[in-house]
Amino acid sequence: MDMKLRNAVVLVTGGSRGIGLAIAKGFAAEGARVAICGRDAIRLQEAVAEIGPGAVGFAADLFQADDCRTVVERTVAHFGRLDVLVNNASTNVDGTPAQLEDATDAQVMERFMGKTMGAIRCTRAALPALKRAGAGRVVNIGGSSARAVSRFRPGTGSGLPQGLGNAALANFTRHLAEEVAHHGIVANIVHPSLTRTDRHIGRMQRRAASAGISVEAAEAEVGNTFPIGRVPTPDDIVPLVLLLSSPLAGAITGQAMAVDGGMGLAVQY
Repeated sequence: MDMKLRNAVVLVTGGSRGIGLAIAKGFAAEGARVAICGRDAIRLQEAVAEIGPGAVGFAADLFQADDCRTVVERTVAHFGRLDVLVNNASTNVDGTPAQLEDATDAQVMERFMGKTMGAIRCTRAALPALKRAGAGRVVNIGGSSARAVSRFRPGTGSGLPQGLGNAALANFTRHLAEEVAHHGIVANIVHPSLTRTDRHIGRMQRRAASAGISVEAAEAEVGNTFPIGRVPTPDDIVPLVLLLSSPLAGAITGQAMAVDGGMGLAVQY
């Protein structure tokens, strides 16, 4: 199916690895012109090479408001426009203490500051260009902990920072969709669940150590909790992001959609 994304200009934050890199590659395969950003300059350039000719990467720390603005400005300056913003950048909070009384304010709020505020700031910076595009798209990536409380096994962190950050991002997405619809801009959020990214093996190692089992057994145990029988991969998330970024999705806005392998049993509206 032609997503009609050829020559569209796309910025994917946190695009140097994992879900973000898979999304960036998906856009490139559709003929889009892709910019990514990340904090690791070396990994960033490796990712640009993986995405292919014409892709560009900008080093940025989206905890910093100036960097959020600059990465958008550099994308627009390089390509002359911006059609799609994918707010994917996040922080690793697996090491947050499992008990609230052991966690600092900074640890509790890290996902909100590093993900939700980064998305808000990048979106604010991108809105003038997205308005000029006439049919801009914003797709936010925020985990399924926005929908349900998750308590991790001992030794593998806390679900609180993820829940706070992702729930706030979902709320922001709905507000944004209402605010910018008359400009032809649509905004949606995609909720991945646990996904087989480069962080996955570390999580399985910690789970195995906590339960006193092998990593292979931990992997099998986790995979069997998904109705599809496996942990989703970044590539499972890409098609929905492409659709929501496409001109074909002009009437889909303010929606929260999960790519969770069937893990979410609630009926969501």
